[in-house]
Amino acid sequence: MMLAIVSAVALAWLCLYPVIRYYLDPKKLRRFPAPSVAAYTPLWGMYYTWKGDQWKHIEKAHAQLGSVVRIAPNHVSFTDPVAYKEIYGFGNTIIKDDFYAHIGDGNPSMAQTTDKAAHSTKRRYLAHVFSAKEVVAMEPRVMELVYKLCEKLKIKTDGRKIGPDDEYETVKGVVDIRPWLNMFTYDAITSMFFTNSYGFLDRGNDLCPSLDESGKVDMVHGMDAFHSASGFNTLMAPLPLQLYKLGRKLLAYSHGCRAGSWFLGMSRYQVTHRIENEPDKPDLFSKFPSKPTEKKPDPMPVSEIIAECATMLDAGNDTTQTSLTMCIYHLAKYPQVQKKLFTELSKEVRPEYATTKVLPSQVVQSVPYLRAVLDENWRCQPPVTRGLPRRTVEGGATIAGHFIPAGTTISAPTYNLHHNHELFRRADEFIPERWIATEAFGADETERQNLKDFVIPFSLGPRACIGRNLAYMEVSITIAALVLNFEFELADTYQEMETIERFNCNPAQLVLKISPR
Repeated sequence: MMLAIVSAVALAWLCLYPVIRYYLDPKKLRRFPAPSVAAYTPLWGMYYTWKGDQWKHIEKAHAQLGSVVRIAPNHVSFTDPVAYKEIYGFGNTIIKDDFYAHIGDGNPSMAQTTDKAAHSTKRRYLAHVFSAKEVVAMEPRVMELVYKLCEKLKIKTDGRKIGPDDEYETVKGVVDIRPWLNMFTYDAITSMFFTNSYGFLDRGNDLCPSLDESGKVDMVHGMDAFHSASGFNTLMAPLPLQLYKLGRKLLAYSHGCRAGSWFLGMSRYQVTHRIENEPDKPDLFSKFPSKPTEKKPDPMPVSEIIAECATMLDAGNDTTQTSLTMCIYHLAKYPQVQKKLFTELSKEVRPEYATTKVLPSQVVQSVPYLRAVLDENWRCQPPVTRGLPRRTVEGGATIAGHFIPAGTTISAPTYNLHHNHELFRRADEFIPERWIATEAFGADETERQNLKDFVIPFSLGPRACIGRNLAYMEVSITIAALVLNFEFELADTYQEMETIERFNCNPAQLVLKISPR
């Protein structure tokens, strides 16, 4: 009897607490409109995160309710352009939300660190890893793998498998290019960081070793491990810390939770193998503070190195794959753009590049139309469409004219900013010419400034992506080579890109008719 009473009281409290909290309104957030039940419970956002399309519903909420919307009991989303710099820019006191600390789970990487001083220390340790000098040094590795990608795609378009372990359907002339671009980005980031590439392109599958804390090695599917872990963590991280920990315990044997261990194990294996096997030529790991030096007598602990490398493995494979896939999609959807880009790139194919048609970054960077295509691709479909969550500290903050008290989660969705019709003409259309002043559709002075200030695929401020120069080098070389080697056409002329938003907003698939040139 007593158990029944306690259970009934607990259930009543769970139902009533969100309503009581809403009406007590200690932070005065009720003044902001909210879609559905979002003001009462985080379940509104969690449901759409589980479905993989939260960004669409946040965009819809802003369209219906205005530029300031409450998307969770303690989370306010802004789309006023001034809010982006006020939230993410330099010189403010706003910190990363606990969302990141939960994912870091006691051993946060630089990207997951919420404390500003700790982040600055980590960034100083790692900034030189991504210096211009190091990016240039990695270029030959990328070019070699881009050539390999092109050779494998030629085999696939001919209706053949690349080997006995090729796991992907082969139909002559028709290829889902997304997994091949993802296997390429995994091979590229592991080659650049650890020398020991995964070799996914050689086999045609994404099986790779994962090392657990006990020393046991399992073979896991790298793409699934990351995507499942990312989806699970993004779903659970908005919860209060105690609920987050409880949820992880209850779901410890779920695929998503286990995938997080597999992905961290992938980093652990690469780091352990790399420490034990010094390469003949320096790689990016060579710049990690893994050993004491005169300037840095205290090396980074191995556990921290594993966490940092997991983040590099995350960003280096997934955001780059998303950028490549979306760019090829736009080129296939707009054949006139593809044709123009091919014409411009063909002018740069000197005799020494005639066989491979893989051009170095120094050459491709001299093609303004390629840069315009890449920038417009990132404007139309940034890899991260969501608003990156931040938190106000003591004293609160004024965002877009609204005072937000301390301890409130705030964000500003990148997709909404990039598609703001007050900033960009025909904002929902893919028009690379807007980036080139001499083109007929070239932006005027005001829009040029807006493109500079408000297209932020790598975020902005002190927490902006540290690897953006590496990403630009890799994406520019790869897109140039693919366009020079192949003609791309949508298998279904009316195909619209379906995406799955985990943390990053990933293309589901991209089935193309691919013809070697």
